Parts: sequence; C-alpha cells; structure tokens
Amino acid sequence: MARAPIRVLFADEALVVVDKPAGMLVVPAPGRHGTTVVDAVSEQLGSRVHAVHRLDEETSGVLVLARTLAAKEWLEDVFRHHRATRTYLALVEHSPSPPAGRIESRLREVAGGIVRSVPTPPGDVAITDYRTLQRRGRQTLVECRPLTGRRNQIRVHLADLGCPICGDRKYGWRARGTPFQRVMLHAERIVLPRPDGPPVDVAVEAPERELRRALA
Repeated sequence: MARAPIRVLFADEALVVVDKPAGMLVVPAPGRHGTTVVDAVSEQLGSRVHAVHRLDEETSGVLVLARTLAAKEWLEDVFRHHRATRTYLALVEHSPSPPAGRIESRLREVAGGIVRSVPTPPGDVAITDYRTLQRRGRQTLVECRPLTGRRNQIRVHLADLGCPICGDRKYGWRARGTPFQRVMLHAERIVLPRPDGPPVDVAVEAPERELRRALA
C-alpha cells in the first residue's frame, strides 16, 4: 500500500513546516527501520531536508524542517536558545492541581531510557507552562507551552503533576477502560522569529478521532 503524503503546512525557500503523523520517527533511531519524516518529506519535495528539532514518535503535529544548510544553522540556533514559541495539547488522566501554572525541574535520563525530574545536578533545567482547557470525567485536555526543549519534557512534567498523558505507559498511565493507541500529545502551533521579516506562525488541529473527539 502506498504511503500517504505528509501534509505540508507552510514552505518557502528556507524551511518547510509539516503535519507530522503519529507513529513516525523524525530521524533514524538505533535498531529501528522504516521511512522517517525527513526521508518522506525529502522525497516529496525532491530535495533533502534537515531536522532542526524533534517530536517523539507517537506525537503528532507541527514539525519544522530546514531546506538548506544555512537555514539549518539558523533554525538550530533558534531552538537552542528557546526563541520558538510552541504550543501542545495533551489529553491527561485526572485534572492538574492547580489548573494552571509553571513546572520547573531538572531532567536527567536514568536506566532504560526513562527521563526523570531530579532534585540536584546533574540534570538539564526544564520549564513548562500549562493550563487546563476542558475536563470530562477522568480525562482533561491541557495546553502546554515548553520554555525549554528537553527530551520527553512535557510527558515527564505532566506525570510529575500526577496527570500522566493518556496512552503514555512509559510515564505512568494505566489503562482504565478507554483504549488509546498512542501517547495523546499533539504539537498544535509554532511561532518562529525570522532574521528578516515577520515571524512564521503555523498551527494545525489535532486529529479529531484521537484528541478532540475524546472529549466530545
């Protein structure tokens, strides 16, 4: 069966923004096979694109790729210095308390590739702002804005609040009758400053069948 094209949300001579499907790696990983987002988009556009940030395999939504090496250098600097504004939606078990706030911790990878908040260095400072959008029974839709870009940051921080993301068995979610086929995290919007001209502002709705309809 032919693979469906990856949806392009924005493109110019320097970058392309796509709607990453859940279940697809952005770049190759050890021991993993199959087409990556970088491979697929390069094939679609007929020229090589470059990863400048990451989304977890099971996360859907807005992903930025560079079309030139000069753009790659510029975009990597933007993400390294946290100058991109990113907004995520997460469907979580329980409701955060308080319903909005800031989570700040040091994150460190421990055994088995798990990332944990740790009380003392070594560890990378991670900061996430969040607010509750909608509650329905045990599940709550939460908006998250990471001010840093650590691996698994949102997943760890919401688990630290006692609100693991639905489907995220790695960070404490346990099935309670509702089947989720993936970690219910979606990159909804990104705003990128540009060296010349207005910022790039791109958003994409979460898949209806997986996030919005979950609270219908």
